[in-house]
Amino acid sequence: MAFKSWAMAAANLITGVLIDLDYAADYLMQRRLPFRIKEFMNTYHENSLLKVRLFHGWEWLAVWGLAAWLTDWDLWVTGILFGFGQHLILDKINFGESFLCYSLWWRWKKGFKSEAIFRRSGRRE
Repeated sequence: MAFKSWAMAAANLITGVLIDLDYAADYLMQRRLPFRIKEFMNTYHENSLLKVRLFHGWEWLAVWGLAAWLTDWDLWVTGILFGFGQHLILDKINFGESFLCYSLWWRWKKGFKSEAIFRRSGRRE
């Protein structure tokens, strides 16, 4: 481990995985209960759902960066910052969407509508 900290590694891993819970939140916000895993997986590619994806935003890096600085680089907070950063960068690389697709502000201005946000590159959202 680069920082020799299990706390930072754990925060990084947990954040990097749990950030995707916003997909489930988008589904539940629009489809309500009961939660059906097969339907949830199918809606991942639908353009009919709004794509709020609250945790998928570059803006969070500024928030967590400030929090890390204010806490004198607390290992847990810094691990969360790294987890967010790694996840967003890897999503951007793997899915090839525009840099703006990962901005909460930009998606809000587009009404969180899939067709206005994600179909620029011709790849999946």
